[in-house]
Amino acid sequence: MIFYRELRVAFYSLLRTQGLAITVIVTLALGIGANAAIFTLVRGVLLKPLVNRDENRLIYIRQSAPGNNDDNTTFSVPEIQDLRASVKTLSAFGEFSTIEFTMVGLGEPRVVQAGVVSGDYFEVMGLHPV
Repeated sequence: MIFYRELRVAFYSLLRTQGLAITVIVTLALGIGANAAIFTLVRGVLLKPLVNRDENRLIYIRQSAPGNNDDNTTFSVPEIQDLRASVKTLSAFGEFSTIEFTMVGLGEPRVVQAGVVSGDYFEVMGLHPV
């Protein structure tokens, strides 16, 4: 019963100060809306895994060179062409590799990793433009 009475007093005090009530309601609405928008963005970009067509059938082929400390040496174009011609058990090939670039702008230069993919990479992965 006390809670009901306090709720009624709060409601009537908000009616007396309508400017404050509108300010509070708009502030809460903007805060809740911004929070929901940021959560949706973070979930869609960071938390939700990418969906690939037949992802349980995807394989990753890599090579290493003796004497090279890198366990993931990139394939040359002739090696990729040889793989495409000789391997008959794979239905499609999609190549990708990463390259580091130095991005120079107004601030300090930054090293940026970029992905380099073949023309049919997105089709092989089952990804389509939005």
